[in-house]
Amino acid sequence: MIAENTLHEPQSTQPQMGALRSEITLTLHSQYATRMWQGRPILREGKKIVRPGILSIPGCLSLLSQLQKDAANDDPYADYYLVEFENMVLNNTEQMKKLIADLVEIHAEQLPDGIDIQRCSNIEPAIYQIYADSPLAYKLIYLLCEFDTLAKTTMTAAYIALLTKAEAREWLEAGSILLRRCFGVIETYRHSGITRQDVRNNSARYQEVRQRFKLELPQDILEGTRRARFAPDIHPSASDNSDALERE
Repeated sequence: MIAENTLHEPQSTQPQMGALRSEITLTLHSQYATRMWQGRPILREGKKIVRPGILSIPGCLSLLSQLQKDAANDDPYADYYLVEFENMVLNNTEQMKKLIADLVEIHAEQLPDGIDIQRCSNIEPAIYQIYADSPLAYKLIYLLCEFDTLAKTTMTAAYIALLTKAEAREWLEAGSILLRRCFGVIETYRHSGITRQDVRNNSARYQEVRQRFKLELPQDILEGTRRARFAPDIHPSASDNSDALERE
């Protein structure tokens, strides 16, 4: 007879697993899309701004990363900016697709039978590594891809005399402004350092932020009942940390 204490159940061990990673690259064929990626620095003459700067895509991704972290820490201001950006980028993506569809229709209506033209592509396209930790960052990148498609379609149409140069510039400007409007939503974002617990407590930190930001948030944003569809989950410890800071 085998003693019970000599029987040992094999112990299952849970392997330590790291985070999932994927290498993502973006290929752009038009100089117009690559310029949007690179942005444009402010041009000054002394203290006078001669030409305003344009935020780059990497700069925008960095801001979205900060927004993502702040929203996860229950910052209502970050949630507000995420809602505004999400609405803008999703709406503008639909508008960009409409521009492309309208331009394709011009191709279909004006090209005679027997002419078959493929959309142009670059023999040496620009390839960028994508480093983003926000779902809405990818929505912005998708919008940039749509703009690249619009630019390629526009330049093809201009090359084969379906558009004049002036008309082509109008199409490109209509597309680029959809991207710049997305930049405009978040380029003024600043980290507030508060949580919704500060709002509920009407803390001194919350009052200071209200004065500094000069932005009154909608009640449903303050309460957390309205958030972006792609907003991160709120960390359970966020409000506890805010209470601890308030007591110090």
